Amino acid sequence: MASNTLTVRELIAAQGERIKRVKRLDRFAVFFITLGGIGIVASVLGILLFILAEAWPLFRSSQGTATGTVAMVTPDGHVVRPLVLGTDEYQLYAYDVTPEAEVHFFRLEGGKLALTVPFPGLAGAGVTAASRSLTGDFLAAGTADGRVAMAQVRFRPQYDDAQQLKDLEIEVRDRGLIAIDPAGRPVRQLGYSDDGGRKSVAALLADDEIALWHRSEDETEALHTLRTRDGEKITTLDLARPDALAVGTEKGNVYHWEIEPELRLTDVVSVGSSPVTAIEWLLGGTTFLAGNQAGEVSGWFRVRLRDDDADRTLVNAHRFENQGAPVTAITAATRDRSFATLGADGSVVLHHGTSERTLLRLPDAAAGGELLLITPKNDGLLVSQPGGVLARYAISNPHPEITWKSLFGKVWYEGYAAPEYVWQSTGATDDFETKFSLVPLMFGTIKGTLYALLFAIPIAVGGALYTSQFMHPSIRGRIKPTVEIMAALPSVVIGFVAGLWLAPMVERHIVGVILMMVVLPLSGTAGILVWNRLPQALSRRLKPGMELFVLVPMMALGALGALEAGPWVEATVFPPDFKLWLSENLALTYDQRNSLVVGLAMGFAVIPIIFTISEDAFSAVPSSLSAASLALGASRWQTATRVVLPTASPGVFSAVMIGFGRAVGETMIVLMATGNTPVLDWSIFNGMRTLSANIAVEIPEAPYGGTLYRVLFLAGALLFAMTFVVNTIAEVIRQRLRERYRAI
Repeated sequence: MASNTLTVRELIAAQGERIKRVKRLDRFAVFFITLGGIGIVASVLGILLFILAEAWPLFRSSQGTATGTVAMVTPDGHVVRPLVLGTDEYQLYAYDVTPEAEVHFFRLEGGKLALTVPFPGLAGAGVTAASRSLTGDFLAAGTADGRVAMAQVRFRPQYDDAQQLKDLEIEVRDRGLIAIDPAGRPVRQLGYSDDGGRKSVAALLADDEIALWHRSEDETEALHTLRTRDGEKITTLDLARPDALAVGTEKGNVYHWEIEPELRLTDVVSVGSSPVTAIEWLLGGTTFLAGNQAGEVSGWFRVRLRDDDADRTLVNAHRFENQGAPVTAITAATRDRSFATLGADGSVVLHHGTSERTLLRLPDAAAGGELLLITPKNDGLLVSQPGGVLARYAISNPHPEITWKSLFGKVWYEGYAAPEYVWQSTGATDDFETKFSLVPLMFGTIKGTLYALLFAIPIAVGGALYTSQFMHPSIRGRIKPTVEIMAALPSVVIGFVAGLWLAPMVERHIVGVILMMVVLPLSGTAGILVWNRLPQALSRRLKPGMELFVLVPMMALGALGALEAGPWVEATVFPPDFKLWLSENLALTYDQRNSLVVGLAMGFAVIPIIFTISEDAFSAVPSSLSAASLALGASRWQTATRVVLPTASPGVFSAVMIGFGRAVGETMIVLMATGNTPVLDWSIFNGMRTLSANIAVEIPEAPYGGTLYRVLFLAGALLFAMTFVVNTIAEVIRQRLRERYRAI
C-alpha cells in the first residue's frame, strides 16, 4: 500500500514538473508572439513615418539669407549705374550695361571689377535704355539717336587638372545694329527677344508710340509703328518671344500684340485702376505678369475659352499677394515659374506663378533700388541698391510649385480654358508647367477599385454561398482549392494577358461583351429552372451536384449567343459602329485599354480572396440554424439568404474589405491593362491612372529629393491613409454586425 502511495506521489511530482515546463514554454511563446506583433506594428508605423518624413519637405517655407554686397565701382572711383543686371550660373560674375555703352563684369566674391567690354557697335554713343532676355543672356542697348545694338554674353567654364572649376572665359558677341527710329529720337524703354533666326526689338520712342523691328526665320525684316488708343501714355513694355509684346499704360491697361504670323493687336485688358508699372513674361513666354502702382500683381495668358472659338482670349488666370507698395520691377526665374517683385519701399517678394504661392518676403532689401535678378539656378537674388551697391541673397526654394491647392484643388494652367485638376509631372522642354494634382489619381484609384468590385463581389459571394450551401461536399472539396489556386497567379501575368489579349478581344466584340453581362445571369437562372423542372424519376437518379452539368452548358450557350448576336445588335442599334456611335451621340471616347478591361482583369484577381473568406464564413454558420430553418418549412434558398447570409455577414463584409484593399493597392494589372490616363471621368470606356500605378510609372523619372520624388511619397501616404480609413470603417461595421447577429 505504501509502495502504491509512493508511486502516486512520484507521478504527481513528475506531472508537476511537466506542467511547469509547459507553462514556461507557453510564457516564452506568448512573449515571442507578442514581440512579433509589436515588431509588425512598429514596422508599419516606421514605414509610415518614413513616407511622411520624405513628403513633409514639400510644405516647408522658403528661406532667404543675405550673403553680402558688391560695390559696383570702377578702379577710378566711378560709381556704376546699371541699366540691366545679369550673372552666370555659377555666380562667379555679375555683369551690367551702363549709360556709357560698356558692359562691366564684377567678381561676386570680393566685388572686384574683372572686365570692361565696350558694347558692340556703340563706340562713343550714350545708352538711354537697355534690355536683357530671360534666357540666353541676350542684351540690347538703345541710344539717344534712335539706334539699337544687340549682343550676347557667353560664359565658358575653365577647369584645372583635377576637373575643378577655376574660372570662366567671358565673351561679348555682336548680334547686330539697327536704326529703330529714322527720326533719331532717344530710346526710352527697350525690349529684346532672340530665338535663333528670329529676332524682335520693341523701343518706346514717345508717350504713346512704340517702334517694333522684327526679323522672321527667313531673314525678312520689317519695321512697324505701334500706338495706344486715344494717346494713352505707355509706362512699361516687354517682349516674351519674338512673336508677342505686352505693353502697360498709365490707365491700368495692358495692350497685347501678336507679331507672328502677322502683326495685330489681339487684346486690351484692364489689370487695375492704377498705372501699370512693371511687366515681365514668365519662362516659356506664354504668361505675363503685370504689377501696378497699387502693389497688385496678376498673371495673364491667352486661351480658347471654348473649343469652337476662332481666336484666343487674354484671361486673368492668377492673382498674387499684394506687394504693399508700388511694384517697380519684376524678374522671372529661368528654371521654373517663380518670380520676384520689387516694391518702391524696398521690399522684395518671391512668388510662384502657377501655384500663386508667396514663397518669401524680404522687407528691406533695396530701398530706392531699381533692378533685381533671380540667379540662373534659382538659388539666389541680386538686388541693386542706391550708390552702386549690389545686394546678394541666398535663396532656398526647393518646391515652390507645391501648395495644398495645387495638390488637391483646381489650378488654372496655361492652355486650359478654366481651372482644372491635372497631373502631368514632366515635359519635353525646360519651360514646361508642372502639374501635380493628386485628385485624378485618387479618383482613378476609386474608379478602378469600384469597377473591379462590381465584377468580383457578385461572382465571389454568390459562388461562395452556392458552394457552401448547395454544392455536394465531394465537388466542394475540389472547387474550393481550385479557386484558391487562382490567388497564386502573379498579377503581372494577369495584366499581361489583359493588356495584350483581353483588351483587343473586348474591343472587337464590345457589344457582345455588354450583352454577355445581361445574358449570363439570365441563362444561369434558366439553367436552375430547367433543373427544377426535370421529371422526378430522372432527378432521383441524379447525384447532388450534377446540376453543374446543366448550369455550365446553359451559361456557355448564353455567352456564345451573346457574342454571335453582338454584330447584328451593333449594326441595328448602334449604326454604323459602336465606338463611332458613342462619340457622336454620347461624346464618349472608347480607349482599347479601358475601365471595363481593368474591371474584368482586376476582378479576376480579387475573386479568390473574397470567395475563400466568404465561403469560410458561410461554412462556419452552425448547421443547427440551417436545420431549424428547414424544419420550419423554409426552402434551401430561403435558408441560405435569410439565415445563413445574415449570420455570416460580418465575415462576408470582411472579405469584401480585404478584396477592396487588394484592388486599391494593385499596380501591375492597372499599369498594363489601362492607358494610364489621369482623367476625371466615370466612363467605363476610357482608362484611368491609380495612385499605385502612378508611383510605378513616375519613379524612374523622379530625381532623388526633387519635387516629383516627394510628391510620389505623398501619394504613397495617401494610399496608406485610404486603406487605413476604409479598413477602420470596415472593422467598426463588422463589429456592429457581429453584435447584431450574436444572439442567433
